[in-house]
Amino acid sequence: MTLLPLSILALAAGITARNVKTTVPLMGWNSYNAYGCDNPGPTEATLKFNAQGLVALGLDKLGYTYVTPDCGWNSNFRDASGQLVWNATRFPSGGKALADYIHGLGLKFGVYSGGGYYQCGSTDLPASLNHESADAATFASWGADSLKYDNCYSTSNTIMVDYTSEGAGSPTRFQTMANAIASTGKDMVFQVCQWGVGQNIGRWASKIADSWRISNDISNNWVSIWRITNEAVPYYKHTTIGAYPDMDMLIVGLNVLSEEEERFHFGMWAINKSPLIIGAPMDATKTSSSSLAILANKEVIAINQDSLSKQAQLVRRHTEEEWDIWAGELSDSRMVVALSNWKNSTTSVAVDLASVLGISSARARDVWAAKDIGTVAGTYRATLQGHQLHILVLSEIAKSTETPKFSGYYTATDAALSGTAAKVDCSSEQCLPAHSKVGNIGQGAAAAAVIFTNVSAATSGKALLGVDFINYDVALESAWSGGTNTRNMTVTVNGGKPKRWAFPISGGDWYETGRLMVEVDGFKAGDSNQVVFRAFGDGTYAPDLVGFEVFEG
Repeated sequence: MTLLPLSILALAAGITARNVKTTVPLMGWNSYNAYGCDNPGPTEATLKFNAQGLVALGLDKLGYTYVTPDCGWNSNFRDASGQLVWNATRFPSGGKALADYIHGLGLKFGVYSGGGYYQCGSTDLPASLNHESADAATFASWGADSLKYDNCYSTSNTIMVDYTSEGAGSPTRFQTMANAIASTGKDMVFQVCQWGVGQNIGRWASKIADSWRISNDISNNWVSIWRITNEAVPYYKHTTIGAYPDMDMLIVGLNVLSEEEERFHFGMWAINKSPLIIGAPMDATKTSSSSLAILANKEVIAINQDSLSKQAQLVRRHTEEEWDIWAGELSDSRMVVALSNWKNSTTSVAVDLASVLGISSARARDVWAAKDIGTVAGTYRATLQGHQLHILVLSEIAKSTETPKFSGYYTATDAALSGTAAKVDCSSEQCLPAHSKVGNIGQGAAAAAVIFTNVSAATSGKALLGVDFINYDVALESAWSGGTNTRNMTVTVNGGKPKRWAFPISGGDWYETGRLMVEVDGFKAGDSNQVVFRAFGDGTYAPDLVGFEVFEG
């Protein structure tokens, strides 16, 4: 647990138990990815067409029920009573008639606004800052079932995007709208679209919203899948029934990913319990049959919509080999396991079920292949295609009786430091478990190292390290220029070859610890081992280091 800023503590103190309005992640369709805010932007015709498409394609029966016009739906003025007004050219029938039409199809009607002066993508379309009560009442009068609430013009009527000021990251504007929605008496799913600006978003947003955006916008490329996935890692701490981390709208069907990459993208969003919001046209002449089949995969959807609402966790990362292992709880004592191949070439992987997942044996089903594999035990092996996410659902699980041996904990501030590496004292609730950390571990001109000596190992060879780290180098502005939400660090044992790991976001600020389990070779039996941590790459910094634990067996 980290020490929260006073503003967030004050907010939390004022929050009462909220009404859970959705017990599973939201599913639906949103206009933004296909139509943008303008040129052409959303229209009544496109909303009706895509709503009809959801039904005609049978996607509504699978759970895709919310239909939302994103930015660009309203006029640049309020009426005489202060209400938002639909753009009469784009939406000649207005909001109530559109809601009635969508409800008539058996679907839900979503609306869009923001906690700023203007809507995103515009310079004059009013949003809801300082009009929360009036706008919530208006949305309710139209029959809105959900509200996506964006973060543009949060602190200024001239600056659309603000990533840095305290006001842009403050929970207050979103809490105000949450209260306004509650006061209407209308059940309206609240989707906070705050982009991950500020600190401790999961802590406060999970108390007031049904979902909250964890990252900057998804881009129409593969690298944004890696970026957003690395930011999703710590949110399992806050994901629960009625509170879901939003990894942004799906780009499946936009012809920007390969078929395998679309499966990866959809599967990764599903196991992390993100809302599944389609952005492609609901038109079989424009969206490929393979993309529609991915969106309609019942087994992947079932993982996302599982009644436990448990987000999968990153349990192993193999950075140099470019693959990860994810695992999460499912209902009926089942487990989802996903093996992610981040490189665009075939790779063979092996997972020791006992040491990695604590499993002696289980029955396994290959989800994408829709095929029962039978009983798995010992080491599970698979050949992964480039950019493949191999998903298994395990049932009839027998727990392993093997327990890794613990050889001791080593605190970073007790190590020898070189270069720019510096000790940082933390409060009793920060930088757990040591309440201290080493930061400024730089490479290049800022070369630094954290050097541990007299590290114990019971046997020679490989050992498993639980590395406690802190990384809050969030890719906001850098999201558009290759930001990854990772910091890289190497581990060297007894002067051997350094091995690199990409450490994801660890928590809600620069004081919340995450743990990455890594396997390192080169240990010698005894208590005289040297372990050295360094940054990787010129001009880069490693994550802050709290310490590490050594396991064997």
